[in-house]
Amino acid sequence: MQSNSFVENSGHSLEGYRGWWTRLAGHLGAVYPFYDLASPDYFSLEIADVIAKRVSRSAPVELDRTAVACKVGLPYLLGNRTLVKGVERAPWVERPVSPGEWQLMPLPDHGSAHPDKDEFLEKFIQALRLELEGYVGNSRMVGILLSGGMDSRVVAGVLREVELQNPGRFDVVALSWGAVGSRDVVYAERIARQFGWSFEHFPINAETLRENIDIAGYAGAEVSPLHLHAMPAIAKLENIDLVLAGSYGDSVGRAEFSGVRVANLKPILPSNIDPFGVLRHSVKKAAEPELARDVRCSGHFRSENSSLRNFEIEQEMHYMRRMLQSCMLHIGREIPLYQMFTAPAVFGLMWQLAPEERGDHWYQYVLEALPGRLLDIPWARTGTRYLEQSGEADQLPKDYHAYGEWLRNDLQDLVVSRVNSDVIRGLGIFNDKGLDKALRNWLKAETKGSNSLDELISWLASLYTFLEAYPVSCQLAEPNVVGDAFSAMRGSLYGNLYVRARNFFRE
Repeated sequence: MQSNSFVENSGHSLEGYRGWWTRLAGHLGAVYPFYDLASPDYFSLEIADVIAKRVSRSAPVELDRTAVACKVGLPYLLGNRTLVKGVERAPWVERPVSPGEWQLMPLPDHGSAHPDKDEFLEKFIQALRLELEGYVGNSRMVGILLSGGMDSRVVAGVLREVELQNPGRFDVVALSWGAVGSRDVVYAERIARQFGWSFEHFPINAETLRENIDIAGYAGAEVSPLHLHAMPAIAKLENIDLVLAGSYGDSVGRAEFSGVRVANLKPILPSNIDPFGVLRHSVKKAAEPELARDVRCSGHFRSENSSLRNFEIEQEMHYMRRMLQSCMLHIGREIPLYQMFTAPAVFGLMWQLAPEERGDHWYQYVLEALPGRLLDIPWARTGTRYLEQSGEADQLPKDYHAYGEWLRNDLQDLVVSRVNSDVIRGLGIFNDKGLDKALRNWLKAETKGSNSLDELISWLASLYTFLEAYPVSCQLAEPNVVGDAFSAMRGSLYGNLYVRARNFFRE
């Protein structure tokens, strides 16, 4: 790994920007600390630190209504915005050169290559190996987040290869979470035992979700607690030098974002940021142009870019960075966490390929070349061998949690009391009738897993924690009787149809 000399040799004081993660500025899986626009010489992975500094100099701590509107419409925030005006995340794929001044790091080009399979495969595996070795360095105990998915399996295969080439250099502990007996947990343990690694399993239950509601709130209420899983528990582990993750594998290795292939990506900002009608009409209208600017706030968006390149940048800059990495910080604040597939030498290879060349088959080729015969273990998504169209799926349960069920049953009283509290309702941001109807529709859901209303309602419960924990003020929004009534009515209709459809198709 390169040193963080771009900070140390700059001649400027950038307090807090000297962590293990400063070396990752050009990586897709970089870590993005909080900082205050009015005091850009201080960075922290804890928003509480930045807020405390604002309070110490009597600066306002004001809720960003546009950020709230964004979280209502998306599972993550856009651009560099946080829930506090004037506090931002470090910008995407940039590095600080002086207080308040950032420099774009180079991004590899997108291409249209149709390479020789064996030649490309050798380059790709070598790039993954060098990336992993750079992260591991001289570490003695390496943790790996391991599931039944293919991303972490590729990381496991590369880690095992490096381990075999360097016997005794380090030990490995595999970390997995979820319901006992689920595919993810069973397959992860099978891989760990096969490689002779230690294995630690972290169960998830209603109490885990209850704790994560508050943990997400204290961390800035940037993501729903549904996405934290057992990350806070893993962060408490001792004697682990770093944790490797493969969360970016789908987007890089398989060219897929939430089930959508790169060639089929559309603009990331939805046409309606308030489908359930829970925002005041004036808040929604004021937020729309600001969010449109947030989407393209990076200098990496250029007029000469292809639409595919811009759409992939959108996904990496917003979805992967602001949701996935915001969640992973719950580990990274305590234990250095490195995302595989995110070094420029790795994702640059995939970006060079023609869109039709990027797909599932590369994982098959990679795993065939790595130790452990990992393709013999079924894929958690299907319960069958990876990419096989025939064959009977195993009988192990696919679901590794029951977030929707726990939220609507075990935690219903807590969540409803928070959504109906003066802390939330008194903000003057939300449409009270819309919230009432959203709650009623939410309680009609019968699915075990989570849905978009679970995402929204659980986030509001975390927002409650955030507002109680920090001295945040909020400017009241102007009511619009007609607009608010129409939004509530339309949102209620949409929510009712949405829940009915989910209940029917997920039964």
